[in-house]
Amino acid sequence: MKRIIVLSISALLLFTTTVRAHVENISQATALIDAAMQKSLTIINDPSLTTEVKRKKLWPIVTTYFDFTLISELTLGKFSADSTRPLGDYSDRRFTDSQQEQFTDAFTIHLGNLYLDRLNNESKFSVSLTHSSAMKPIRKMQRARVNSLINNKTAIDYSLRLKNNEWRIYDIKVEGRSLINSFRKEYSALLLKKTPDELLTLLNEKNLAHTENNAE
Repeated sequence: MKRIIVLSISALLLFTTTVRAHVENISQATALIDAAMQKSLTIINDPSLTTEVKRKKLWPIVTTYFDFTLISELTLGKFSADSTRPLGDYSDRRFTDSQQEQFTDAFTIHLGNLYLDRLNNESKFSVSLTHSSAMKPIRKMQRARVNSLINNKTAIDYSLRLKNNEWRIYDIKVEGRSLINSFRKEYSALLLKKTPDELLTLLNEKNLAHTENNAE
């Protein structure tokens, strides 16, 4: 009986410690989103800054808080280099490690252009964090979701992963629409028609055109 009591107490202590650590980790994820939002809003809502200056100041924040490597891998889905899912007649569309590295670089720039282009000198935003919760772990990585409201009306949810004791954002849902799912559908359809190299060329051409248009 004494042995059973000792084991029961040990199990309870272990469970309590695990739960406490889990709660602390979720709090860390929430704190990361809050810090990212406060830094971003300080720049976005500054009327003295031009749109171009805002873009330059925001980009280091974006690259610090987002895991673009994981974002790119999940976007490619079954076509990613590490995927083991069968491709059937499209086995030549599987990305090599080198191609995926190039895709990550190009896709990161493309995403930055898409979302930072929405800024203008009159941009004004407020953000309130409404809820934080744990998500089912994947690949032995703890995950969390932080819900927010932009300007008290637009729901934006951030999905984060914990790796090497660091939280990073890997997906955003705007009014329930996932960034990763949207691009995965688009690129999966393209990869049924184009090779990885052709998709890379397409992305690089878009990025180059954006640079040239903004240089005019």
